Amino acid sequence: MSENIKYVTDASLARLAKWLRLLGYDTIVFPHAAGRDLLNIASAEGRIVLTRRLDLPERQFACRLYLVKGKAIGGQLSEVINQFSLKIEKEKLFRICLKCNEKLTAAAKEEVRNLVPEFVFANCGEYNKCPHCRKIYWAGTHQRNALRFLDKNVHPADL
Repeated sequence: MSENIKYVTDASLARLAKWLRLLGYDTIVFPHAAGRDLLNIASAEGRIVLTRRLDLPERQFACRLYLVKGKAIGGQLSEVINQFSLKIEKEKLFRICLKCNEKLTAAAKEEVRNLVPEFVFANCGEYNKCPHCRKIYWAGTHQRNALRFLDKNVHPADL
């Protein structure tokens, strides 16, 4: 079920959206008050709505909507993973821009020479970049910390 699943969250779940992106799931954040416009975007783009607004499930809406109950990010992420039977696959981790939800592309080392810290350039050989916001990503402590967070809060068997 989780293959091409896409989400839209309300602004209160922006951190959850970032973690879903980290796992490789297309997730946008609706930056305004959750309401009819959010539901229209979800419907037009075939996205599942994730919200904490108690009144949204009561509205007429033809697509899927899930009311996230958890308050802490670890609980929210675990809840959504369980609710939608999401797979956590190593090859899909860190493949989407955490900032703007675009798929990352490989970047040559020379291409990022002046875009990353000197220490990173000297010690890292592989880079990814976002074609939209131009943010550069590399394997570093942020990835290690994210994997620890997932292991602690989600207990993915294949990490």
